[in-house]
This record gives sequence, C-alpha cells and structure tokens, in this order.
Amino acid sequence: VIILFSLLTPFFFTASNLLLISRQMAILGVIAVGMTFVLASGEVDLSVGWTFNMVMSAMAMLMVSGVNPWLTIPIGLALGVLLGVFNGLFAVIFKLPTIIVTLGTLTLYRGLALSVSGGRTVGNLPESSFFEIGSGNLGGVPLMSIIMIVVFVVGAWLLRNTQFARHLLALGANRQAAERVGMRVARLRILVMAFSGLMCGIAGVLGLAFLGAADAQSGSGYELTAIAAAIIGGAKLGGGSGTVWGTLIGIALIMAIQNGLALMGLPPAWQISSTGIVLIAAVTVDYLTRSRRRAATEQILNP
Repeated sequence: VIILFSLLTPFFFTASNLLLISRQMAILGVIAVGMTFVLASGEVDLSVGWTFNMVMSAMAMLMVSGVNPWLTIPIGLALGVLLGVFNGLFAVIFKLPTIIVTLGTLTLYRGLALSVSGGRTVGNLPESSFFEIGSGNLGGVPLMSIIMIVVFVVGAWLLRNTQFARHLLALGANRQAAERVGMRVARLRILVMAFSGLMCGIAGVLGLAFLGAADAQSGSGYELTAIAAAIIGGAKLGGGSGTVWGTLIGIALIMAIQNGLALMGLPPAWQISSTGIVLIAAVTVDYLTRSRRRAATEQILNP
C-alpha cells in the first residue's frame, strides 16, 4: 500500500503525512482495541460509534455549562463504561446475542447523543490545556499517537498475560465448553462490553480534544472500520482469536488507504467504500482459511 500510493502521489510517503495518518488513526485505533477483545470473546459491538459520540457530546455540554475540561475526562470514561455495561447486562438478562442488542443500542445511543447535543455541533468550548491532547506533540510525535500506542501496549499485555483474556478466548472458541468447566460466562460478557465502552470513552476524549467540538455525526460507521481492523489483524467473527498488534496493522492499513485516496483527489465516497471493500476481503480470507483448516482436519480424521 505504501509503495503504491508513494508512486501515485509523491506527498504520501513524507514524514508530515505519516504523522498525520498516525494522528488520524488514534481515535479508531483505540476503539478497535476494544473491538478486538469483543470479537475474541465471540461477541460483536455495533454501538461503538455512537458510544464514542455520546461521550464527546456529554463532555462538550459539560464544558459549555462551566465544568473544567479536565474534570470531564473521568465523567466521559465512566459514561463509556456505563453504556458498555448496559449492552452486556441487556444481552445477559434477555439471553440475546450482543450483535442484536448493540444493533438496537446503536440507534438508542444515537438518539441520546442527538438529544444531548440538540442535533447540532457543540462548539465554542472554553480555552483549556485539555485541547493540547489533540493538537500537541512530544518529541515531534503527536500526543494522540502516543496515547494510542500506550493503549495498544496495555491491550496487548492484557490479551497475552491475563486470565481474563484467556477466559475470553476460551469463551469465543466454545461457549458451551466454557460453561461446562464453570467459567462465569455472564460476567465475562458484561466485562468485555464494559471494556469496549471504556475504549470508546478514551476515544471520545481524544476526539473532543482533536476536533475542539462535538460533531453531531461523529462516529457514524466507526463500528465497521473497527471490525475490519480487528479481522485484518487476525480476529474472527466466530470468536476465539485476535491480536492487538495485528489490529494496529489493520487500522494502519485502512487509514493509509483512505489517506492515499484523499491525496489522489478522490471523493469521500470512495474513501468510505474502501473500508467496505477491505472488510469484505478480510471476511472472505477468514472464511477461506477456516474452510481449508476444516477440510484438512476432516481429511486427517477420515483418511
């Protein structure tokens, strides 16, 4: 991808543009970390985009009402977790797949976000060093990118070294077996959705600091991009696998493609369509890989 766009547009492979890509991918990258955990457990969270928007809108409205911008951060993070817990609790109580629940809460959270913001962009926020999170640099590297990398490092460690993650992977691989060995499946489902909500909360903080306002439409379509990044990185829609560093590669690939298309002067519709194409390709490759493994296993068992 880098070679292709470097040939098509000379500005693509420059330090300034690569830093721009790293800043642009920070928000979706953090959301995609949460999605990696969710997919690994065999769940799907379609509400991430509007959870992100809800956090941004709530924080912006608090700032406008006079709350110190820095004090809105823990409120935004708590709101993200609360919305994630609601998703998990609803799925557990009513014994529903999270893909169905979050399809509903996607619309619910969108309505709540639009109600909070009045359907308009919430701007004219008070001046504060808070916004340095979105515009500042440390050693020439955007602070947003540094925060994203910290989230990826912590996420990778959690997925590799904790019992929580091992149970999530076991749950995603075979829920019935996980229940038989005594795993607290309901608790795991709620916790992983809460974790996804936390990641949306962090992304909401980054988004508000970067944009300096809460756009009423921010976050639309983020769920598909996050799913695509996680699947490219090795996660499966059926659960049981996923790597955080693979997700980083996935989101970098998607954002590089969108950036390259923008530099070529192609309309935004092409950039949006590229995510869909990448998602279809990733799902197809995942399906073919699983089919080949299944066929190989059957051949071994039934020579």
